[in-house]
Amino acid sequence: MTPHLILLMLEVLAIGALVSVIIYLFNMWIKHRERAWMFTLKQDNNKALAPLRISAYERIIVMLERITPQAMVMRHSATSTHAAYLHMDLAKALREEFEHNISLQMYVSDECWNKVKRAREETGELYKVAFTRVKADSSATEYGREILHLEATVGNSAIREAILAVRSEMGKYF
Repeated sequence: MTPHLILLMLEVLAIGALVSVIIYLFNMWIKHRERAWMFTLKQDNNKALAPLRISAYERIIVMLERITPQAMVMRHSATSTHAAYLHMDLAKALREEFEHNISLQMYVSDECWNKVKRAREETGELYKVAFTRVKADSSATEYGREILHLEATVGNSAIREAILAVRSEMGKYF
């Protein structure tokens, strides 16, 4: 091999290494710019979503307070005369209250939303158990008393747990 050929090969290798380093540094710079852009985008999204999330947390708390057995019985017992009608009204109101607020799950974690769903399910179950404890021809007042008595005896901690989960999650962000 001639010295010119060796020099040419070394120059090609050096240029190749230099081009590789330039490409590597350019790719790193591009990735850094993308991360910075994504961070800015997330910050802007968080600023835009913050009021929506706060509103969602508030609405979930209101929903949970509205589905407590005491609140439900007080709201619906005056319009029903028999236990069966009150039971149907309570089941319908519980379902509608939840369905009306179902879109709020977008703003909370899965864990928090699962606690909200569990609160709804346990409240519905409490109504069913109370209904089995009264006679078929009982008055709505007797059924309402049985619901409140059963809740006082057994408790309905799922609603309290859901409220605490919502407050806790909100405290992480705000």
